[in-house]
Amino acid sequence: DQDLSTRLSEFFNAFSELANSPNDHAVRSVVLQQGASLSGHINDLREEYTVVRDEVDRSLGNTVQRVDGLLGEIAALNAQISETEGGGGGGQASGLHDQRDMLINELSQYIDVTTVHQDNGSVDILVNSVPLVLAGESRGIELRTENGADGPEVSVRVGEDGTLLEIDNGTIGGLLRQREENIDPAIEALDTFTSQLIFQVNKVHAMGQGTEGRSLITSAQQLADTSANLNADGSGLPWEVTNGTFQLHMIHAETGERVTYQVQVDPENMSLEDLVDEINVNLGIPNLNASINSEGRFQLEAADGYEIAFTEDETGLLGALGMKAFFTGTDGSNIAVDQALLDSPGLLATSTDFSSGGNGAALAMVALQDAAIGALGGASLREYWQTAVSDHAVKTGAAETSLQSDQMVRASLEARNSAVSGVSLDEEAIDLMSLQRQFQAAARYITVIDETMQVLLSIA
Repeated sequence: DQDLSTRLSEFFNAFSELANSPNDHAVRSVVLQQGASLSGHINDLREEYTVVRDEVDRSLGNTVQRVDGLLGEIAALNAQISETEGGGGGGQASGLHDQRDMLINELSQYIDVTTVHQDNGSVDILVNSVPLVLAGESRGIELRTENGADGPEVSVRVGEDGTLLEIDNGTIGGLLRQREENIDPAIEALDTFTSQLIFQVNKVHAMGQGTEGRSLITSAQQLADTSANLNADGSGLPWEVTNGTFQLHMIHAETGERVTYQVQVDPENMSLEDLVDEINVNLGIPNLNASINSEGRFQLEAADGYEIAFTEDETGLLGALGMKAFFTGTDGSNIAVDQALLDSPGLLATSTDFSSGGNGAALAMVALQDAAIGALGGASLREYWQTAVSDHAVKTGAAETSLQSDQMVRASLEARNSAVSGVSLDEEAIDLMSLQRQFQAAARYITVIDETMQVLLSIA
């Protein structure tokens, strides 16, 4: 009852309760608590995934370091064997051969290798036709870590020239496969779910009104390049927005008089700076100033006695920027409830018709949990996460079955290997008993001879 699906349901159920009592301050606090509980659980889950990935990376680093050492030892033994057997002295290096065979056997546990025996007694080591040891020289291997779009990416490469090694088996192959096929997809699924949770909830919340108005609204998202088009990769806007309009309302705080302005958005040809000009220059909205602060955040500030509200955003820009945001952050690592709501629960949007007892925004939040989302392939938030969990469970079951099968095969192979090269205690016991009987017979023979000689000597 403490899984993510349960917490997601409790979060939306809290909005359902709020829809029944939109002016109840206690219920508002419950909604915010459930939002904090949900975001905190996502943070913890994301951190656990990250810890597992870090543990795999540490294991990879230690294993790659050991393999690099083994390659160096094998190369050194190659040189000694070649010198002993191929140097014209006619010497034998059986002990060195045995030592090298033991190292190669250990190496094969970490990485899938091919050995090529040379006439001078040395052995070349290759991985998928890429040489790692040539005669008495080791080219070495290294673990390379690079920053990718979704976090650190690792690869195993030849230390000498950086050639990428495709490793499928052994401990290193298993760790790489675990990282690429299980851990990274799990993190990606959680981040995708969380990203859409933030975006969809913020879209709904931006178009609602609470029991308290806002005269200053600052975007939760910080843009990297405010001069780039909104949908450009370099802008830093986490979600794509569409061409269209949204309505901006200027409300007189005392009289409630409301003036509505329609803001045009063209994300393929408009930057955040252009949006500021659209509001300040083209529309010239009285008693309102649009700006970009020093952190790259979009900001709307009304004159004293006026408040700002939004409705009918068909572009998704308000949710993408995080205007009047419910959640801050962009993925599972940084999702959180906006501190402004925690400080002033009256800012929590419940209405969409500007009435104090309206519940349109709360009902829209409740409907969101089962709404089809294009970015999730038409699945709802709940369906997407349940599918991700089910896929992971299937992989886990398949891995357990594969493990049991591999253990049986390994046991069979070990039994066959022992039958050929191992020592049978029963056979050794029989041989020992046979030798013991032979010794006893020989001892008895000598005793008889000795006694006979003594008799003959006494007669003489």
